[in-house]
Amino acid sequence: MVKFFTLPPIEVPYPYVLLNARNPAIDYVIKYRGFIREVIIDSGVEIFRNPSVKDYPKGWFEHLASLFKRVKQLVPHTTVWATVPDYPDDYHPKSLWVDGKTNIERTLDNILYALSNYPEVNWLIPVQGHNSKPESVVYTLELYSRNDIPLDRYIAVANLCVERRDEVIVRTIKLVHSWLMKNGIIPKIHVFGPDISAIMKIKQYITSFDSTAWTKPRVSGYWSAKNSRERVWLFLTFIHRYAHLIELPYEVIE
Repeated sequence: MVKFFTLPPIEVPYPYVLLNARNPAIDYVIKYRGFIREVIIDSGVEIFRNPSVKDYPKGWFEHLASLFKRVKQLVPHTTVWATVPDYPDDYHPKSLWVDGKTNIERTLDNILYALSNYPEVNWLIPVQGHNSKPESVVYTLELYSRNDIPLDRYIAVANLCVERRDEVIVRTIKLVHSWLMKNGIIPKIHVFGPDISAIMKIKQYITSFDSTAWTKPRVSGYWSAKNSRERVWLFLTFIHRYAHLIELPYEVIE
């Protein structure tokens, strides 16, 4: 069983919550503060869907640190993670390769900065890669290791959000898992936004994954959620369908 992080409808309590740093659903955290077990704050990486955007807004590290502190105060009994701002290569390949550095080296720079300047934040370490090139994650891990990035903590494979080929997803995850094992590290791997069809093939290698795909129907011919009632229905339908994979308290799926 793996943990599934998402932002559910406000009507449904859920233990593993994904918050978007650009528009964090603090109202959900407040409402279910006694039920939530773990929170991941993502970096707001979707800004790079716009090919003209090359970097995060000024002051973004301060924003993430402040958001982490606020969420932690609301749910002090839970584990809260903030994702180091990373640079994807899968939205627009090579568009974020700047000043002789690829998206991987730029992500490393951000990790070093975050760990050095905001040690009070529980940072989730993103493992980036090059678009549709699974072997690139090995380079990333070697680079991180040489720079003393702590890989024995929670890390997140972050280069698969738009990848839909199961073979690429599986190969990437296996490479990360194998590298960690060979280096004497017990893997604790989160995967950002993998295609749900690949989860059965990688479940033994990962700790958790996230998705907001439940807002779209899993059956051909049905519509995406148009109101709160439909959002609840689609969310619970998704949870029931994948209950054999997802670590859940019984209260959610009863």
